[in-house]
Amino acid sequence: MVERALHAPLLSAPRVLERLLSAATAESARSHGRRSWVALDMDGTLFDNRPRTLAILHSFATAHRDTLPQLLAAVQKLTLDDLHYTPSQAIDALSLPQKDLGERFVSYWRDRFFTNSFQPLDHVEAGAAEFAHRLVDAGLGVVYLTGRDRPGMMHGVLQSLDAHGFPLMTPQAQVVLKPDFHLDDVAFKRAALVELVKNGPLVGLVDNEPGIVNMALEVLPETLCVRILRPHAPNPPRLDARAVQIPSFRLDVEFADMIATAD
Repeated sequence: MVERALHAPLLSAPRVLERLLSAATAESARSHGRRSWVALDMDGTLFDNRPRTLAILHSFATAHRDTLPQLLAAVQKLTLDDLHYTPSQAIDALSLPQKDLGERFVSYWRDRFFTNSFQPLDHVEAGAAEFAHRLVDAGLGVVYLTGRDRPGMMHGVLQSLDAHGFPLMTPQAQVVLKPDFHLDDVAFKRAALVELVKNGPLVGLVDNEPGIVNMALEVLPETLCVRILRPHAPNPPRLDARAVQIPSFRLDVEFADMIATAD
């Protein structure tokens, strides 16, 4: 389930794009033409990675079909809407009696999810590639700032971005991955943002995680920090009221800005 923080404005993607382009124009005047950048997360933002988890769950069930035939039968009925964020939640959705099944699957999932092999199964978010191209066409740069790690997932990252038509391998597109799988995502992105602004103004960031959006506002309070309404880690912090939210990247959907004063 994805919840919207009612104290933070909900904007359409065209409105967010308009604000990013306006901020970049202002920054260009202040910084003598230096290129402005927008940081875009991948998992849960540009891409829905639940198909990756579902495929791994099918693989796990198939491997245990002789000893747990009911597992495979249950998994075959699952859809993406039955999955939320964590692998243990995927097991919970099956409502099976085996007590250790979640622990066993999490171990199996962890060995496969953070690899190149299953990344091509991710679904690209509608409008995401077009949104990135509109930024680049206007002269901005895009930074794919992801918690995927460079040693284990770089090939899959580049393959996914290229396959779905994102701007790539140009001076206006950077890919920044964690150098070490074990680095905390928030700490990694905090350090990355500090370094990225040395290359030019960072006028925007889009991420599905409230904690990342909040951190970005701490580091760069003048940046337009956007939370996309997609599944996120359990027990998130309250979204900073300075953030804005979007339901999707679709540029063909317009609506009036939605702002409320309290949750």
